[in-house]
Amino acid sequence: MTMSTKARVALFLALAVVLVAGIAGANSAGAETAVDGGGGGGIAGVCAAPSTGSAASEASGPPGPAECDDTPGLPVEPDQPVDCGEQVSGTGPDATVSFTPCPGDEEPAPADPYDGAQPVEPRPGMAGVAPIPFDKVVVGPDDRTLTVFFWSGVEPCYVLDHVDVEENAGAITITLFQGHDPDAQDAVCIEIAVLKKVEVRTDAPVAGRRIADGAASPS
Repeated sequence: MTMSTKARVALFLALAVVLVAGIAGANSAGAETAVDGGGGGGIAGVCAAPSTGSAASEASGPPGPAECDDTPGLPVEPDQPVDCGEQVSGTGPDATVSFTPCPGDEEPAPADPYDGAQPVEPRPGMAGVAPIPFDKVVVGPDDRTLTVFFWSGVEPCYVLDHVDVEENAGAITITLFQGHDPDAQDAVCIEIAVLKKVEVRTDAPVAGRRIADGAASPS
């Protein structure tokens, strides 16, 4: 059968179209396989590196489903909150500083407010002597030394004159007497509260006896 030149050209163009369509279809199928390489709902474009770098894997061509790592990177949580530690808010004289312990930090031991008490000794001979109440009494290890804590003011305007200790079988009554220094009549003292302490000794061990404040109002 003899074909004309025009028929030959038409056949050649038809074959070319079929060949190009076949190549495009094969490439599309390969791309789809790579996208789903992680297996079941893979993320397009994530299959970037095989799980093993073996020579066998390289020789076999592109990574297959078992070799793809399609797990997206997750954000790394910081070891501790960013708002712990010392925080400064504002600038200049209006700035404020706060502190929040970070996880794992040791809790600071609570401070004893009585640790900063000012030790004093009685000074007899003060003027305007009057009884004042005490705040707390601590019995020493020998069961006879008592540390008496009390609130007072700044010397020479507020001076401990003497301490009376009365004992009986059931109780120990302590009375503090305070006055001002007669040799400092013109002294000007700032009006602030000062925590002070004085030590006294009992004639007999405390032995569980009640400690009473002689300056307290009777109930």
